[in-house]
Amino acid sequence: MISDTYLPQVNGVATSIYLSKKYLEMRGHEVYIVAPVCPENDDKVLVVPGVVFPMEKQHKMVFANAVKILEFAQKNGIELIHSHDPMALGVRALKLQKDMKIPHTHTYHTLMTEYRHYVPPPFTPDRKTVEEFSKWFCNKVNVVIAPTEEIKNELMRYGVERPIEIIPTGIDTLEFSTPPTKDVRKMYNIPSNAVLLMYAGRLAKEKNLAFLSRVVARFMKQNQEAWFLIVGDGPDRKDVEKYFESENLLERITFTGYVPHNEMNDYYKASDLFVFASLTETQGLVALEALASGTPVVAIAYKGVANVLKNGEGALTVDANEEHFYEAIQRALERKGELSKKGVTYVEQFWSMNTMVEKLEKVYTQAVGEGFIDFFMPSIINTSLQLKIVTLFRKFIELLS
Repeated sequence: MISDTYLPQVNGVATSIYLSKKYLEMRGHEVYIVAPVCPENDDKVLVVPGVVFPMEKQHKMVFANAVKILEFAQKNGIELIHSHDPMALGVRALKLQKDMKIPHTHTYHTLMTEYRHYVPPPFTPDRKTVEEFSKWFCNKVNVVIAPTEEIKNELMRYGVERPIEIIPTGIDTLEFSTPPTKDVRKMYNIPSNAVLLMYAGRLAKEKNLAFLSRVVARFMKQNQEAWFLIVGDGPDRKDVEKYFESENLLERITFTGYVPHNEMNDYYKASDLFVFASLTETQGLVALEALASGTPVVAIAYKGVANVLKNGEGALTVDANEEHFYEAIQRALERKGELSKKGVTYVEQFWSMNTMVEKLEKVYTQAVGEGFIDFFMPSIINTSLQLKIVTLFRKFIELLS
């Protein structure tokens, strides 16, 4: 598996790779990782160099040596490539595919057009360039995996002609069914009788945090025993802090920073309700994790979140209306016991990792059966687009340096 992100970074892609590796290994496979970070010394992970991404300090812009990746793959007898990002390391994955003449699957985790704002002007690519690049990349692999029907349809609209299989990221229900190992409330001096709302994820523009902060602030003003636990970090943290400070609520807001994924169960279980307002999710894994932990969820039913949450099955889903979201928080807390039980059952039945890995194995078998694709004949990326992408990359690298 080749990815620009991995643990201990906190995001859906890193979680997806970690869980896929864990469950594939439980089924007897050998899984190796190429990434710019690693949670600990692991001879099955090749850590490649990179520099911190200026707009998102948790991530790195990778400058990987293709020769070292090839040597790592050859040494370990790699039979199949699974890339998780079409950018820097994704291009290395294509080269490895060609050099070793082995099959290659790719998971298109995120609608990249929604994340163009991370590349600052004047280097921000236009939507059409991102769509054309995505089509170019996906048409060079054996099988494309889309986490949702929406992403599959979007890729088909771009002109992707390779097979596209829908496999959502599953939830490690074994991990989230265990009792907590830490008293999170005690760690952060949160009263044991507080009504604790929780958010987890990047603190960034695409998470719709301004909307969420306004609704939570209103609830906290009406309920003096309410606290807000914010798990994660990102470029908008200072803005969130300033907002709650302006509302005189900062003393009841707890910012944890990044938390290792294997500790998240403790945080979900310490909370009374998980609140999530993002409008750009491909799935919204944190919402499913909260349900698996027995914590009810209130979320905006949009894009990926609408695809994975079912209203009443542990979660109350609403439209992007602050009044509706506020009312849903009140209703969810009143129905906490009922929603908690329903959420655990719902995730186990429809979103467990065991189910998803079975589907993943079938895709791998399909790719291995087809074998190596000589994607250089014909190339489907036109010369003008190629020059545009190269120019953007060069300018961005100059910005970093």
